Amino acid sequence: MNPYAQTAAASEPALPLENFIQAVQSQLDKAQTAMTLKARNLNMPLTFAIKDISLDLRAHVEFARSEIRIRPAGANDAEASVFHLVFAAITRPMIEENAAALAVEDPEDRNIDEIEGANLNEDERRQLEWVGVRTVGQLRDIEAKGGGRTVQRVTGLPVDRLRAALERASAPLVEHVTPVERAPGDQSEGPPLIRLKGRNLLGGGGRPRVTLSGEAMAVVSASDRELLLAPQAHQWAGELCVAPADGLHGGPATALAFDLTPFAPAKREPVA
Repeated sequence: MNPYAQTAAASEPALPLENFIQAVQSQLDKAQTAMTLKARNLNMPLTFAIKDISLDLRAHVEFARSEIRIRPAGANDAEASVFHLVFAAITRPMIEENAAALAVEDPEDRNIDEIEGANLNEDERRQLEWVGVRTVGQLRDIEAKGGGRTVQRVTGLPVDRLRAALERASAPLVEHVTPVERAPGDQSEGPPLIRLKGRNLLGGGGRPRVTLSGEAMAVVSASDRELLLAPQAHQWAGELCVAPADGLHGGPATALAFDLTPFAPAKREPVA
């Protein structure tokens, strides 16, 4: 028996059994995805398929905080337990019968990693990914359905932290302020407009309040990602502020300084 091997094995940290199973499943999913890309994009035939995987895991079993934890065994460690794991292949009908349909992901939805101030470490992000939460939209859907406590029980993340992260992600964000150019030959008499692009601009409520240096700006149309504004002649530069309509939804207001004076309509000279 090698005493060094036993000492090295004993120094390895124990991890929850479900983490090991999820990690194996995640790597098998990546292998399956790689084979799918090969077949669909490179037009190369699949020459083999893996039906089942059998794995014997030799490890020491520990109990901590009402969960089973395993620690890898060293060479010739006779006291280690043996876990016999079999990963069996599943078919499309089995997936459709036992899992909810996957929603089409919004290409503009933000990743959990992009939430400022969320302070999620790598292990916490991995725990969320294992339960299928990778984007802000998915986290928002779970919270709307009352699943926050379930996510807490499965991942160990306090539900208050998840809600705080969601509140930060739901705050309005202004990304671009640009003039709306008229099409060639457009002789319409409507006022010149400014387009404001961002996220969460409605803040979960109605049409937001937009001000420039404290003075209200007219909102022509509003969606969660775009506002059309009709500025007055002196409202083409300054600090633009977007706030929820009732001051209750979507968190605090957001502000952005801009200068579009080169695009402001020319002042008409008075007729003598």
